[in-house]
Amino acid sequence: MNIKLYAAARGALHAKAVESLALIDVLLENPTIVPDHTSLVDEIARHACRLAEYEGAMITLEQYFAKKPAPQPAPPPLAAPPLPPVTEEQLMERSEAYRNSPPGKRRRAAAAKKGGTKKDD
Repeated sequence: MNIKLYAAARGALHAKAVESLALIDVLLENPTIVPDHTSLVDEIARHACRLAEYEGAMITLEQYFAKKPAPQPAPPPLAAPPLPPVTEEQLMERSEAYRNSPPGKRRRAAAAKKGGTKKDD
C-alpha cells in the first residue's frame, strides 16, 4: 500500500468534513448569511449530509487500509508460589533413588547404628 496516497485521500476527506462542519456552524450562528431564509434549513441539512458522507468515507478508508496495531503479547503467567524445601527425611520416605544414593545409604547406616529401623525398599 502506498502510504502517501492513503494519507492524501484521508487528508482530503478530513478537510472536506471540517469545511462542512464549519459551514454548518456559520449557518447556525449567523443565519442572515443566507439571503433566502426559507432555504436555511435545506442548506444546513445539505452540509450535514456532506459531513456524514465525508466522515463515513474516512472511516471506511481507516477500516480497510489503516495500519493495524501489532497484537500485544500475552502477559506472562502468574508464578506459582514456591514449594517448601523437601527435607532429607522426606526424601528417604519418598524416593527410592535417594535411598540408594550414597547420602541415602549413609543415612540408613547411621539410623541402623542408632537402633532405629528405617524402611528399606
